[in-house]
Amino acid sequence: MGATNCPETPRQKMISMMYLVYTAMLALNVAAEILNSFLVVGDSLEITNNLLMTKTASSYQMFENAYKNDPDKVGPAREKALLVKKESEAMIQYIDDVKYRMIAKVEGKTVAEVKAGVAKNGYSFIEKRDDYNTPTHFFITDEQGNQGEAIKLRQKIEEYQDKMMKLCDTKFQEQLKKIQIDTKSKFKDPTGDEKNWQLYNFYHGVVVADVVILNKLKSQVENMEYDMVNNLYSAISADDFKFDKVVAKVIPKETYIMQGGSYEADVIVAAYDSRSQLRGTVQGATLNATDSGTLHLKMGAGALGPKRYKGTVFVKKEGGEMPYDFEGEYFVAAPSATISATKMNVMYIAVDNPIAVGAPGVRSEDLNVTIAGPGAAIRKVGTGEYIATVKTQGKVTVSVSAKVGGQVRNLGSQEYRVKQIPKPTVKVGSYQDGRVAKESLTAQGGFRVVMEGFDFPVTYTVDSYKMEFGTGGDAQPAIEGRGSRFTPDMIAKINKLRRGNKIYISDIRVKGPDGIKAASNPSMTFTIQ
Repeated sequence: MGATNCPETPRQKMISMMYLVYTAMLALNVAAEILNSFLVVGDSLEITNNLLMTKTASSYQMFENAYKNDPDKVGPAREKALLVKKESEAMIQYIDDVKYRMIAKVEGKTVAEVKAGVAKNGYSFIEKRDDYNTPTHFFITDEQGNQGEAIKLRQKIEEYQDKMMKLCDTKFQEQLKKIQIDTKSKFKDPTGDEKNWQLYNFYHGVVVADVVILNKLKSQVENMEYDMVNNLYSAISADDFKFDKVVAKVIPKETYIMQGGSYEADVIVAAYDSRSQLRGTVQGATLNATDSGTLHLKMGAGALGPKRYKGTVFVKKEGGEMPYDFEGEYFVAAPSATISATKMNVMYIAVDNPIAVGAPGVRSEDLNVTIAGPGAAIRKVGTGEYIATVKTQGKVTVSVSAKVGGQVRNLGSQEYRVKQIPKPTVKVGSYQDGRVAKESLTAQGGFRVVMEGFDFPVTYTVDSYKMEFGTGGDAQPAIEGRGSRFTPDMIAKINKLRRGNKIYISDIRVKGPDGIKAASNPSMTFTIQ
């Protein structure tokens, strides 16, 4: 801004700060289809979680059937299974509680209203889908992420996993470690900086992305519960009892697949020796067992949308092979990228234009972001954050690609208009023209330059101008001024003016990052009152 003798009051500073925050929030222009895709994934994960809970319930029922046949032998394992059930239900309930409280915070509603809305409409109930500020403050309340809901969630997960490790059979501990949630490693961002689990997952994530993460955590807990129960049950030996059914289990590595990638999962039979020789069929294809006694699935992810499949596992017994049916599902998403200008959906010459880029299912460090246009350039400044610079009016295009499934794929592009920085407005204090007391003009002592309605932090100063005086007498030559301050000669002449005399200021030119140009109001006329 130009120099001034009237500093802002604390109230004016507060209003300015609030305005900057508000415009920055408006500037975050995340594509609606990307936000909607998070909703689809969130709802899909809920369906998957409910299916897994149904299968887990079947495993508990197997325990009850075995307990009725031989309570003395099954009793100790059954007691552990009931503890697993209790702790898992409490963990899942806690994750749901965190999720609903977060949504309630974002939407400004009660938890009961959120639960009712999600139950009726799914996660499309969420209106403020691109809100990342409220969820971040909900989960992270200090710079290190050691305060807030995220650290509490991490501690709950670690306590739960420690309990599962103590309850499981010693032979199963190594396998259990592989499927537990990793909360203790350091996660590196694209700049090489290490982040803890809570910052990596919940810092600056939009609310719909946080919903997907929480639902994924639920899925991982349910997978642990399922594996724990079936491991406890298999330790009893299924051949010792008469059962009404044996359930085949599908363990997917991921259920959200980028188009062009692959869906991978392991299929095992609960309550069966892992050394058994298995074979199976899925969608007409034949599968053979691995050394660990499991069947490994790998299916292409071509057409978009939710996919279901069915198969049969054949287990060798003394009387021949016994077939056991299984089914599963996964979700194939289209390649997509989120490209948003964090100030507004246009780029300006001679300033830094912040750009945020992200793609669901693709790590930020795997993205390749380029810009095409005369004199255009882009550089990375943080995780998913870039700065674009442009030199020529017209249009530029930001493009995003990534290596998916071993191939480089285009994820999307966005075209932006390139404009000159708008002309600034020059004022004397709060005046642009009109009737004014000469004491007000001399007190200000010069000009100030403002960028009205422009969100970028751009500074301009007055470069040159001319000042003339109308006193009703002989014409006086114009006084030329340089810079934002009135000259001593100008101040002296202003002090001699009388009521009705005029001051004419013309040829006002300003200097900024794009050089010297005329102000939006190159001339002013003041009448002394």
